[in-house]
Amino acid sequence: MIISSTANGKASDITKEIERVLKQQYKRIPADQNEKVLDGIQKFIEFTHQPRVALRDVIHEAAMTVYRLFSFKEITIGLKSRVDGKYRYTEIIGHSRTASEALRRLSYTYDDFFNQRDYPAIRLSKYTELALAEEQPFLESEKDTYNRPTLLSDVRKSVDVIVEGDYFDTYMYGPKDEMIGWIELGMTRDGKMPSMMVIKQLELFASILSCIIQQMTAARNE
Repeated sequence: MIISSTANGKASDITKEIERVLKQQYKRIPADQNEKVLDGIQKFIEFTHQPRVALRDVIHEAAMTVYRLFSFKEITIGLKSRVDGKYRYTEIIGHSRTASEALRRLSYTYDDFFNQRDYPAIRLSKYTELALAEEQPFLESEKDTYNRPTLLSDVRKSVDVIVEGDYFDTYMYGPKDEMIGWIELGMTRDGKMPSMMVIKQLELFASILSCIIQQMTAARNE
C-alpha cells in the first residue's frame, strides 16, 4: 500500500519518522548474538571482495571472524591439498607454539576423519561432529597438539562444560559433497558447551566459506 502525501504534510512526517527510526535501528550496535553474527558474516564477505585478496588471507580472516563472533578460544581451519589429496591444517589460532607446530606436521586422509576407532565422535548433523575427551584414545603422535595435554584426563564436572580434549569439527563440502576442508573448534571462553544455535551459525559460515574457496580456486585455475 502506498501512502500519498497530503496537504497538511502528515503522511510525509510519518514517512520521515519511519525512515529515522529504521536507520537508527540499523546503525545501532547489534543487540544480540544473532545480529552480531549476521553483521560479522557480512563484513567477512565484503573482505573477500577486495581486489587481489589471496586465499591464505581469506582463510586467516575466516578464522579471525569465528574468533570474534563466537566464544571459542581455539580455532583451526584445514584444507584438502590439490597435490596429494590429503587434509592439513592451514590456519591456527589460540594454540601454543608447540601445539601449532605439532598440528602443522599432521596430515589426514578422508577415511581418517570418520575413523571411529582413532577419532570417535558424535555426529550432530551432516556438517558437524563433536569429539568428547572421554572417548578419545589420544594417539601418542597427537598429544603435543593440545595446549594443555596434562589436563586431558580431567573429569568433566557437568554435561554442559567443555574440557581439554573436546573439539567440534564443522565440515566444508564441494558441489558433489566432496569434503574440501573443515573448521575445528576447541575450548570456549566461559568453559561451556556452545548452543545448537551457535553450531548452526557456524555451519552456515562454513558453507559460505566453502563457496568462496571453490570460486577462488576455480579462478586461479582458469
